[in-house]
Amino acid sequence: MSFWHAFILLAVFIPLAILWITCIFDVVLRRHDLSGWARAAWVALIIFLPAVGSLAYIAFGGLTPTHVSDASAGSPRDDALRMTGRTP
Repeated sequence: MSFWHAFILLAVFIPLAILWITCIFDVVLRRHDLSGWARAAWVALIIFLPAVGSLAYIAFGGLTPTHVSDASAGSPRDDALRMTGRTP
């Protein structure tokens, strides 16, 4: 394996694979606001066009942290209770 083959592998393919897997898991496991058809469409786009689908998913509202999107203006204790699923 030459230097350039190793460089392309490390600089292009591995980051794209990590991005691809992250987007798939995000659509399937975290996005409860999407309908089943929307999830299926995103998964199909990400699987059949990995680079374009993953970048489109990120550009159009994917991979946002949960604590940012539904954060409340409460105290840090309220945030800790909400994250652990306990009630005060």
